[in-house]
Amino acid sequence: MKVTFPHMGNMYVPIKVLLDTSGIDYVMPPYCTNEPLELGIRHSPEFACLPFKTILGDFIYGVDNGADFILFAGGRGQCRLGYYGDLQAEILKSLDYKVKFVCLDLTNLTPKEILNRIKPLTEGKSILNIIKGIIYAVKTVYMVDNLNELARYTRCREIIKGQTDRLISQFHNLAQKANGYKNISDIINLTKKSLRQIPVDKKYKPVKVSIVGEMYVSTHPNINFQLEKKLGNMGVEVQNNLSISHWITDHFVRKLLPIKFKKEPHEAGKEYMKTNDIGGHGIHTIGCSILSAKNNFDGVIHLYPFTCMPEIIAQCAFSEVQNKYDIPIMTLIIDEMTGEAGYMTRLEAFIDMLKMKSEVATTNN
Repeated sequence: MKVTFPHMGNMYVPIKVLLDTSGIDYVMPPYCTNEPLELGIRHSPEFACLPFKTILGDFIYGVDNGADFILFAGGRGQCRLGYYGDLQAEILKSLDYKVKFVCLDLTNLTPKEILNRIKPLTEGKSILNIIKGIIYAVKTVYMVDNLNELARYTRCREIIKGQTDRLISQFHNLAQKANGYKNISDIINLTKKSLRQIPVDKKYKPVKVSIVGEMYVSTHPNINFQLEKKLGNMGVEVQNNLSISHWITDHFVRKLLPIKFKKEPHEAGKEYMKTNDIGGHGIHTIGCSILSAKNNFDGVIHLYPFTCMPEIIAQCAFSEVQNKYDIPIMTLIIDEMTGEAGYMTRLEAFIDMLKMKSEVATTNN
């Protein structure tokens, strides 16, 4: 069988490592192009959120190019993500696609149940290679996130603008063509070495901005108009609170440990939401905004797709967060109709305001 999967930020890199190591054939949708999105928009309900449309487009592209098995990590709870798999499977069926659709609820399924669901893919494959693939994939997640963290540092400080972007673009070009953990890890390490050699202005004190919001939009550069890249080229240092490695640490690594950890953003967010869950990353969004203020960030950018209920609820707390913690928060709502020009105008105005505020504070001190 040949599997396809949806993109979410840089997640394709560890997925490639897993599938290559396990010996599973796959079709990877194109990274950072509009073709899958256009397919998804054409066949989605009008008021479905942008992640739904983009993911559906990735599936259609994969099946059109030879895949006969779809693997999707869904979930449960108040976010509509829990219903994506069922609805997308019905849409594909209505389009006469003959494909096996497996939606994994990673928050509830045990490892044994997950392996049973994907048995058609792993049948005849080496169990040792599958285990190695899982281990290598998890390692790759952390390696890629570390690479991105280094890029955020150099991009806003580089003396010759564009060097970081060139290396990151080269990394993605090479990673998409590479096969297996060793080759991809070598590309990551080479890119990190090259990033460290970029001449930077160590005396430069950048404006610091924290990104919060819905995970898919916040991590997928093709959806958020390359937000981190644009901010870095404005001289802004970015912290993205929604990395894949953080998600794996919170949902898997810590659950395996005998000591139970409290989620700091979740606990902070309860100041304004007296409930355990409003769906998605809603409470996490509020909590990270508060923690960003406490950690002396200059501002917060809140990203979410149009109609995202958990983030709309979270946004209701922002006026109080801004007043109490004295941190500016700008919300950017994104769908397929969002124009990049207007998006950039708002972004530039927000950063200019943060820079002026920082200069005034420096002068007064």
